[in-house]
Amino acid sequence: MTSTVNHLTSKFQDFAGFPASDLAEKAQDTALFNRAKAPKPEVLVSIHDDIEPLKAVWQALEQSGDCTPFQTFAWVSAWQRHIGTKQGVKPAIVVGWDSEGGALFIMPLGLEPGLLCAKLVWLGGDLCDYQAPLLSRAFSRHVSPAQFPALWADIREILPTHHMVTLSRMPERIGEQANPFMVLNGLRRHASSAHMTKLNGDWASYYAGKRSSGSKKRDKQKRRKLEEFGNVSFVTLETDEEKLRTLDVLMAQKSVSFARMGVANLFDRPGYRDFYRDLAVNPEARGLIHVGHLTIGDMIAAANWGVSFRGRYCYVLASYDEGGEASRFGPGMAQLMELMAHAAGAGHTEFDFTIGDEAYKEQWCEVEITLFDLVEPNTLIGWIELGPRIAGLQAKRFIKQTPVLWHWFTRLRAAMGGLSVARTFRA
Repeated sequence: MTSTVNHLTSKFQDFAGFPASDLAEKAQDTALFNRAKAPKPEVLVSIHDDIEPLKAVWQALEQSGDCTPFQTFAWVSAWQRHIGTKQGVKPAIVVGWDSEGGALFIMPLGLEPGLLCAKLVWLGGDLCDYQAPLLSRAFSRHVSPAQFPALWADIREILPTHHMVTLSRMPERIGEQANPFMVLNGLRRHASSAHMTKLNGDWASYYAGKRSSGSKKRDKQKRRKLEEFGNVSFVTLETDEEKLRTLDVLMAQKSVSFARMGVANLFDRPGYRDFYRDLAVNPEARGLIHVGHLTIGDMIAAANWGVSFRGRYCYVLASYDEGGEASRFGPGMAQLMELMAHAAGAGHTEFDFTIGDEAYKEQWCEVEITLFDLVEPNTLIGWIELGPRIAGLQAKRFIKQTPVLWHWFTRLRAAMGGLSVARTFRA
């Protein structure tokens, strides 16, 4: 094993920027090679508590391998910088290497502190619609589905102390490959699915085939009503100043929506506002983040912060002005159609509405993406926490997937949110 580790150190230095001596020591501490009990893949594994030194190998793998946009280096590093550190999440990133020093996979994991139960989670938290590892195109040649459980068991042994594994929102596929986590025991359906549509060519032909004659008529009527308030146009922002100005408008509009629904304001959480602003203008996220808005006359009637990745446009964060007169005629839907036209015109073949089972998505989406959660105890404390954790996940899914219950839950939440807002104003 020593000769193999020594052979790999120069390769690691090329890929990850670590001193060879440090890598040799790290590799010897964490290597997973052939062991007596089969099946065990020949993979060297290293654990890293810092993201930045992995930048080169991470970006190389996201370019050549399979991943979702939510596991790109720009996304994960921005999340950890602005949010993860404030939440006390410590990176425990797992990198698997082949015998030539090439990265086979990166698992962007972290340790989330708790009062009694420290959890192993995906870095990116609730801002990642999809959570998954990054996989080399050669991954399946080195690690078969039958071998992955043994590899995962060994990885868990060398990870820092944690009481429970809680890996959520995992899709069945990552790019062109099956998600290796799908072979593990302990998987459960996530409370919601994600939804996507195939754009199938240009916007005009897609729209003609997707919308009924009645829907098209209503779309035209609403568009004419919007145009009575001024010229309607969709603008993609190019300068940093324009992007940040539109993002501020989006956050203000979205905050009104959160209050109406009785939902805690996302942008009031520590670091969240900075995360979105950072990615909007970060040169390393150029081409990944798309910021645009719909104007009616001189007013920004709706705004959008989306993700573009490998021919798929992800509809992540959108808002519209709920207080103006034009709000009665669907500026949010008008912006959505403009976005879909923009995505098709820019060469995207898929428009991803991401996670959530909102009814309006049924008008557009023919693809449902099933998501899974993995919950595994690792210590006695984890076993004690397991029951309540699973019960909570099951209850959440049952409520969300039962239309009557979800209807009344959202109405009650909105009513309670309204009372909270009223109390704030009285104070």
